Amino acid sequence: MKHARVPAAAAVAVTALMASLIVPAAAAASGPSRQVLTGVHPAWARSTADQGPVPGARPVSVRVYLAGRDPAGLARYAGQVSDPGRPAYHHYLTPAQFERRFGPTAAQTRAVHSWLTGAGLSVTATTEHYVAARGTAASMRTAFGSQLHRYRTAQGTLQAPRSPVTIPADVARAVLTVTGLAASRARPGTDLTGLRGSAIPSPINEGPCSRYWGQKTARTLPSAYGHRLPYALCGYTPPQLRAAYGASGSGLTGKGVTIAIVDQGSSPTIVGDVSTYMRRHGGQPLRPGQLTKYLPSDIAHSCAALNGQPLAYDEESLDVEAAHTMAPDAHLNFVGADCPSNPTPLLDAITRIVDHHLADIVSNSWSLGGTEAQLTQATVTAFEQVFEQGAIEGIGFYFSTGDSGDNSAFTANHQPAVQYPASDPWVTSVGGTSLAVGRAGHYEWETGWGTSLAPLTTSGHSWTKLPGPFAGGAGGGDSSLFKQPFYQRGIVPRSLSNPGGASTAVRVIPDIAADGDPTTGMLVGLRTPLTPGGTPQYVEGVGGGTSLSAPLIAGLQADAEQAQHGVPIGFANPAIYARYGTRAYHDVTDHPLGGRFTIAAVDAQRSLVTGAITDFADTFALDTSLQATPGYDDVTGVGTPDRGYLDSYRGGR
Repeated sequence: MKHARVPAAAAVAVTALMASLIVPAAAAASGPSRQVLTGVHPAWARSTADQGPVPGARPVSVRVYLAGRDPAGLARYAGQVSDPGRPAYHHYLTPAQFERRFGPTAAQTRAVHSWLTGAGLSVTATTEHYVAARGTAASMRTAFGSQLHRYRTAQGTLQAPRSPVTIPADVARAVLTVTGLAASRARPGTDLTGLRGSAIPSPINEGPCSRYWGQKTARTLPSAYGHRLPYALCGYTPPQLRAAYGASGSGLTGKGVTIAIVDQGSSPTIVGDVSTYMRRHGGQPLRPGQLTKYLPSDIAHSCAALNGQPLAYDEESLDVEAAHTMAPDAHLNFVGADCPSNPTPLLDAITRIVDHHLADIVSNSWSLGGTEAQLTQATVTAFEQVFEQGAIEGIGFYFSTGDSGDNSAFTANHQPAVQYPASDPWVTSVGGTSLAVGRAGHYEWETGWGTSLAPLTTSGHSWTKLPGPFAGGAGGGDSSLFKQPFYQRGIVPRSLSNPGGASTAVRVIPDIAADGDPTTGMLVGLRTPLTPGGTPQYVEGVGGGTSLSAPLIAGLQADAEQAQHGVPIGFANPAIYARYGTRAYHDVTDHPLGGRFTIAAVDAQRSLVTGAITDFADTFALDTSLQATPGYDDVTGVGTPDRGYLDSYRGGR
């Protein structure tokens, strides 16, 4: 890998990532007393899709997010405190200091409150971040200068303002953005690719499996690509994963560091499940009080449908067990979110973390449920303010990139796209790999995660149309929202950062990667009903997806923070890219064995409907249009951590 450390001079040139948001030019004021608020009227609200006005009496809820005392200064300081080349690097603020310096003034809050109530809305909540209000569609038109209409979309009929939104000029400086007027075309979701079977049969998969890569070969099944196929993994255990990424023997366990894990819902048996799993597989059980839960008061009601389904807690179990695997002495805070199908509960969860500094490292194995184009700019703006606050307080956010490759199967004209928040320049975007750990527990190789499945033919003598259809792969690619952040300059190839030869370089994801392929995934244990309404029982299976990748990296970052004497890493991307081209990373490619043969394995899957077991040939490293190549790539970013990664943090800042 070519050495390409970010020069300090280049880092100094850009101090604020907020300026990298690609938005239309600011609109002119619509009149002497009102001003256009950009980013609230979505591009998809076109006249050709207009289905008419929303009834005037229909109730509508909105949030007016507050800009605070110095929004430009907030973005600027977040960049300075995160940049190793700046004097303010790691000069973090406490939540109280942040509030005094950047939070809204009482006068700003009063002005917004007065404007909304004067327009006929009822204020339902006031926080340090927003004023929430409720009213009718008619009163929203009075408050925001635009009638709400219904629009035909691929996600159904959705509400949005018919014209640009305006607000009174005398409150414009207090307003960051408004959410609730336009519906998001995305629905929040996790990036988990299910549980497969293991030694204890799971309801999804049963069949032969290997304890390490290549342990068992399918000698009675057809060859593929000129050789016999090994069986898929039973699921890697904590010792195997710690060894693969350099944590074993490092003496680093995340001691003194707190990791927050954000997800919807909450498992009532998570502490016992994690401890049972760890005792069975060579990990460290949770100490009393090592995991703390922060839950909304109505989470049981809002998530009742989710939690009543089989394997409802698989995401939480995977996230907690993966983070604890990599950082067994770190404290864990599970920050739950309500389950409505909109971004607000997840935004509230991460806001709670920064307002109370509940952790230095935040693992997020979820997305807002769609590609960037499916979100309103207002939603993105509200999230970015919280990410910037986190950076200023020394908090780093780690997001999975998704499990659908370039997402072209779900976009108009089948164009590649990326998910948000993983694409945000203020978060660390974590991609996925297929990982081989050998008999002795040592790292063997990795490819970029992209799996195609070909079932066994009815005759049993061959595989059906190798490699078969795409079954899942790590998300990645170029952003349509954000320009290239400073830390990617000189590292991301122009072929990726300037798609189609464009003159403007853009943000590319991921930043870093770890194991995500369910064929080479992590063994997970949890107590759950196997049928709706059934008695919960402890089961184990293989968890995968970039839902695995993100908490593995989050746990490893806790080890790195311990290595630098507990100094928070904060927003990690500048430090991650500064280590590019060194022995800190495995340079992951799609041909780790020198291109001698295509890597494949046999995966035996049991149907939930028929109970029949079908053998599949899993072909690796076929991630839609994305490719893992030497150097930085759009599947694995700078690569996956090696032992040198943790060593590079020892004693440093």
